[in-house]
Amino acid sequence: MRRLTGIFCAVACLAIAGLAHAQSADPALDKLARDYEKAWATGNAAAVAAHYTEDTLVVNTDGVQHGRAELLKRMTASFAGPWKGSTVAIHTGKSQSLGPDMTLNEGTYEVKATGPDGKPVLLKGHYLNTLVKKGGGWVIAGNMALPPPPPMAPATK
Repeated sequence: MRRLTGIFCAVACLAIAGLAHAQSADPALDKLARDYEKAWATGNAAAVAAHYTEDTLVVNTDGVQHGRAELLKRMTASFAGPWKGSTVAIHTGKSQSLGPDMTLNEGTYEVKATGPDGKPVLLKGHYLNTLVKKGGGWVIAGNMALPPPPPMAPATK
């Protein structure tokens, strides 16, 4: 258990250091994250979908959405239902350039919402975005967003 705690602490420290570096390294990436958060906070599915390419590919717990139109349909339903009044916070992590106009970016997200019982709900997860340059800024060509795995159960003999 101590070994796992030590490994977790080492990974967390590296992630925090990478986060601080990544946020200062690319202002356009930070702008994409802040603009996305603002669009989400308004509950405007079209404004959120505008951050994606026309032929985007999104994989998340809702399934797979091919294209901005399908994503828009899913986001419209979500903002009218379980995500109504929610907010999202995006924490950009490390990026890996795939060329001058394409990069991979990983990070974490937190969605604050109200559950069906009226109590606050906080959902956290990880994402991996494939980003392409468009008009001097980044847009999302591909997105995979996953909640963290459940805690590991102790091994039994």
